[in-house]
Amino acid sequence: MCNPVKRRQGLGIVAIILGLLASAPARAQSVYGTLVGAVRDPSGAALPGASITVTGTGTGIERTTVTDGVGAYTLPNLQPGEYEVTVTLDGFREFVRTGVSLEASAVSRVDATLEIGQLSETVTVASDAAVLQTDQAVTRAEVKEREITDLPLPDFRNYQSLLDLVPGTTPSEFQNTEITTPARSLAVTVNGTNKNNNNTRVDGATNRYSWLPHHTLYVPPAETIQTVNISTSAFEADQGMAGGASMQVITKSGTNQLKGSAFYSHSNNALDARTWTSK
Repeated sequence: MCNPVKRRQGLGIVAIILGLLASAPARAQSVYGTLVGAVRDPSGAALPGASITVTGTGTGIERTTVTDGVGAYTLPNLQPGEYEVTVTLDGFREFVRTGVSLEASAVSRVDATLEIGQLSETVTVASDAAVLQTDQAVTRAEVKEREITDLPLPDFRNYQSLLDLVPGTTPSEFQNTEITTPARSLAVTVNGTNKNNNNTRVDGATNRYSWLPHHTLYVPPAETIQTVNISTSAFEADQGMAGGASMQVITKSGTNQLKGSAFYSHSNNALDARTWTSK
């Protein structure tokens, strides 16, 4: 005879499994940014139903939403880049904030205070860099396109040499031979952890040499990189498989302007400093 207690326990486990299967799958956010904020009137009261329009400066792509009952809004899954945020509501002047920067795996905040007036009137505010990140606990740094383009890169023009600028990292260096790592990936130790604990993704896809985990399998050319996001502690749920650093490389996706680049690189090993082992 079946034990009633065990039967109830079995039914409970089945119900939990069915509930998990029926739930919508979680979507990785590591290649996208999120915009949050609140809309209020001059007295500080919340403004529900305000329309939020986010427009990509380079692409012209728009996303819209409205504020909830407490005047807050959230726009997830936005491509990294520069945006313009427009807030409108009947009886108030249009609010526009320009130069809003969204980064991969990061949350940016744009709060708006709407002034009483006609929609035909516009209040435009230039966005300032946030002094303190209050919407995430993660410790992170970012290497932008300008740093990759303007700062000197060593042999093979590898963006990974700029990881030396991130707090908690040791100087990056070549590991193993050119035969085993033809991409000439650089290895780095973060916060004293084993370098095998680092994980790098390129546009959301894991980029890791399974035999030598401290190497990336593919090193994107410097000209193709838009930004590199480096998280070194308190990772978000979508940044797993990492103990030292979770690095996300975002490549350029193009804009409405036709652009190109060309470069010439020359390396002469005869000018290199002698290593400790060569002495």
